[in-house]
Amino acid sequence: MISPEHGAITSPDALRVTPDGDQVTGRCDCCGRISRRVSGTISTTDAAVAAYTVWWTVGHMVERGAEIDLICGRWGDGTSASDRFVVRLHHFIAATGPWVMVQDASLANDLDRLAARALRRDDIIGTPRAAEAFALYDAIALQDARLAELFGAPAPCGHCGARTERRKLPSRRSRSGARRGRTI
Repeated sequence: MISPEHGAITSPDALRVTPDGDQVTGRCDCCGRISRRVSGTISTTDAAVAAYTVWWTVGHMVERGAEIDLICGRWGDGTSASDRFVVRLHHFIAATGPWVMVQDASLANDLDRLAARALRRDDIIGTPRAAEAFALYDAIALQDARLAELFGAPAPCGHCGARTERRKLPSRRSRSGARRGRTI
């Protein structure tokens, strides 16, 4: 649903995800596993509302997680990069399952062709944009089957899993901005 006062999309059920690109972007230096980047678009019945890219190293979800860039705003004829902004999410596996948190975005990796602004975490948390970002994340999680690895807990890589330093994970969404993902 689109909130008339903010234009924010808050219901993942009202969104349709269309998977698009899927590429191998390199290999892990320590074990040789591939890094993967997938992309797609998100729309309502009326209009396109976002594009997304997700990248991760296959088999390293537990250690490194995945980065998700959401390119949000107006799309279509008569629009330009100045009509859009980037939101960055970091998806990771905690002891209780998959989580996601908002991070500062950037316009690196050619995102400046698609958006004029990269939002900081403080621009999102505590605003209507947070509900929009999490609804987009939920829609991607539920509808893009290529992301199945992100929601499981595969065994760490045998070559580097034991040497990987575990990061302390936030325990409360209200304090960290992290959000528990849906298990699919």
